[in-house]
Order: sequence, then C-alpha cells, then structure tokens
Amino acid sequence: MNHATQFRRDLHRIPEISFREWKTKAYLLEVLKGLKCEIEEVLETGVCAFFDAGKSKTLAFRADMDALPVSEETGLDFASTHPGQMHACGHDGHMAMLLGLAQELDQMDLSQLDHNVLLVFQPSEETVGGARFVCESGIFEKYNVRAIYGTHLQPMMPMHQIVSRPGELMARASEVTITVRGQSTHCAQPENGNDCIGAAAQLVTRLYEMERSLDPDQLRIVKFGMFHGGTVRNILPQSCELQGSYRCFQDELFHTMVQRSQSIMRDIEQESGCTIQFDYTEGYPPVINDAALFAQVRQLLPQLQILDQPQMIAEDFAFYQRKIPGVFLFLGTGSGIPLHNCRFNFDESVLQTGIQMDLSLLRTRLD
Repeated sequence: MNHATQFRRDLHRIPEISFREWKTKAYLLEVLKGLKCEIEEVLETGVCAFFDAGKSKTLAFRADMDALPVSEETGLDFASTHPGQMHACGHDGHMAMLLGLAQELDQMDLSQLDHNVLLVFQPSEETVGGARFVCESGIFEKYNVRAIYGTHLQPMMPMHQIVSRPGELMARASEVTITVRGQSTHCAQPENGNDCIGAAAQLVTRLYEMERSLDPDQLRIVKFGMFHGGTVRNILPQSCELQGSYRCFQDELFHTMVQRSQSIMRDIEQESGCTIQFDYTEGYPPVINDAALFAQVRQLLPQLQILDQPQMIAEDFAFYQRKIPGVFLFLGTGSGIPLHNCRFNFDESVLQTGIQMDLSLLRTRLD
C-alpha cells in the first residue's frame, strides 16, 4: 500500500517557490532512498528516480515541485508552515502521486514491463519553466527516455475524472509588457504635451480589433490585465504601462500577432507623437499531445474523457513534448476552488485515482 495521502500532507506543510525547493527535495530523497531505485539529482533542487527493468528504453512520468507566493487560508491541520508560500496549484498532490507510484514500482516485478521507468520531480514550473532545463540536463539521453506522461489536478472537472485530448491541449503563452511614453502636461493644456494614456487606449482598441480579424478557426487570445499610468487626475503623465498575454497554438500565428502589433504601434507613434516600447517573452510552447502515444492512452484508459476544445492555459510540460513524445492529462478534483487560490484544496481520494492511472499507463509500449 502506498502512502500518498501522508506524502501530500507532509509536502503541503513545506511549500517552496521556484528553485528554492530545498526542503521539498530533502523530503523526496528521504522517501526514495528506501526504495529500489537509482536516484539522480538535477537542477540543484530537482530529483529523478530510475527503476531499472533491464530494458533498453525508458518511460518517464513527471511531477512539478514548486509552490506559489500565496498566503494560505484553508484552515487545514496541515496548512503551510512557510508564511506567504502555499501549494495552491496542486503540485503537492502531483508529487504525492508520483511518490505513491514509486512505492508501487518498488513492490512490482519490473521484468514484466516493456521498459524502465524514470520518475521526474521537476522544480520551477511556475516561473522560468524548469522542464526546459531538465531537457537540457542530459538525463533523458542517459536513460534513453522515449516517452513521458504528466498530470495536473483540475478543480473545475468532476472528481476522479481523467480528461485530455489528442493534439492541441494547452496554449503557447507569452507575457507582454507595453510602455507608452509621451510628454507630461496639465490636462488643461494638452497641446503642450503628448497624451500617452490616450495613445495607449487607442493601442488596446486596435490590438483587440487585430485579434478579432484573425482566422476564426485558429484559437488565440490578446488580452491585457493591467493598465497603469499617472498619479493625479489633472496631469497627463510621462508614461503608462500595459501588461497582458498573447496566447495561441501555432508558432506562425504567434509571430503574425507580434508583427501586426508592431505595425499598429508604429502607426500610433506617428499619430500621437508618443514612443512605444513592446516587450514580450517567447513563453512556454503549446502543449500538443503526441498522436501515436495518445492512441495508446485511449486503449489503456477506457475511462478517459475527451475535451472538445483545447485550454488556453499554459504548462511547461510542452518543453518535454518538443524533445520526446508526451501526453498530458487532467485529473478532476471537483472542488470548484480555482488554482492559485488561497483556499485551494482537494479530496485526497483522487491521489489513488492518479496512481492507478499511472499504473495503467505503465503498460505503454515504446517504439
């Protein structure tokens, strides 16, 4: 019997933000060192556990480790002991499921498997994308990893329901910051300055129009969640700033969105006399489930529910899929409490559902 619930509670007490997962790493090592696996440390705070079945190929499973800078308000007996940090995105559950799978593997006759198994406990999913650095570490080449699975708890889906889709699942996401600089003046004398807020308002309107003009069959988003400028009501400020997100599923479409945005900005600069600085990140790639591997998943998980539409959220698991075939799945908790919320929690019975799902996926046949 695995101890996933205890693992989850222990890990929930010690949340740590990206690349500072030192206590989390120590806990994982303490559990894994008692099992029949080879332990590899990656990216300073990451851990991999290799279960050798004596085969030439390896199947990987990934769990993310980092927490969020959120002050917990769940009132749980096992609430965070680290002020201002919380496992508000289910990563404690992801690690607990993978540790539970490790315990199950420890008791199995691995020679019956088609492959070896590598469990990847990955730091820094929430910030810089630790998956990219795991891919660059050489760990997959060392163990000849040929495919990888990942799972995320999903509070808006029914409890115990396993959900995914072939092909496009989650979007490429780019963080966008636009700074519009004008010439400050009293609002009663606008002719003496350049109105950066007016220019920024025009910019948002035209960028939204640009997004609506794109091919309706290609899912995408151009949205801004922050618009800040000025300190008093009657002075036109020197500058203002917009922060938002560009999301889509095709690299070509992303570059089209960027190029059209730049063209719009040049037009507004000429019209307003303001200058516009456009900064954006390359972001995480889109999560695109491998077709052949997904076909196996459908056979191995007859209970799998298929999403009609991709999700516009992002996940650094996409970096793995650019290196090897991979499939990402959602596991419903049914709580209705959003991810990243200070009251995030879930029924721990779903941990055993996740472990049983991974045990079924162990029957994957690798090319």
